[in-house]
Amino acid sequence: MINKDKKYFTSQCKGKTFFTPTKLWLYFIITMSVYLLMVFITIPTLNRLANGLDIIDVLPFYDSEYVVRLLEYLGSEGRHYYLYKQLPIDMIYPLLYAFTYRQILKHFIDKLDFKRVRWVVFLPILAAVFDYLENIGIGISLYRFPSLSDAVLSVLPFFSLLKNLFVVLYLLAFFGLGIMVLVRRKKL
Repeated sequence: MINKDKKYFTSQCKGKTFFTPTKLWLYFIITMSVYLLMVFITIPTLNRLANGLDIIDVLPFYDSEYVVRLLEYLGSEGRHYYLYKQLPIDMIYPLLYAFTYRQILKHFIDKLDFKRVRWVVFLPILAAVFDYLENIGIGISLYRFPSLSDAVLSVLPFFSLLKNLFVVLYLLAFFGLGIMVLVRRKKL
């Protein structure tokens, strides 16, 4: 049953039940499953193939020399694995986290009636945009190795830095607003 007094971001949201808490949990579980697949399978495989070097996706910042060294250490097998195993999964993941965390943040803001902080719902979307730019740069570098583009190598670290910045910001918003929702629920 829909509460008629409930406040929504837009009138188009009124009466919609696409993002009930149960569905939000489902989206969260799917998103985290893809994340855990990368954390426990594809990323450790790449770290092993790169003789212990961290892959670009997990670093907040690096320089072009690191990218070249990583691609050399990966060898042909590692570059192939990165391009055809890790990167396809990492092209799905930003869409999942952008959608999921945007909806969760929106749910929290609606619950708290915090209209002034509605802008935080755009943080996961911005993180995903820079994640996709990072992934495209990684894909180009993997595909063209050893003929690497100086332009790609120079902007790639900044895409990673901005991705990580927006990920940290949306996670802070997620935990902060989530705690506030729990505290408010306990008071009622």
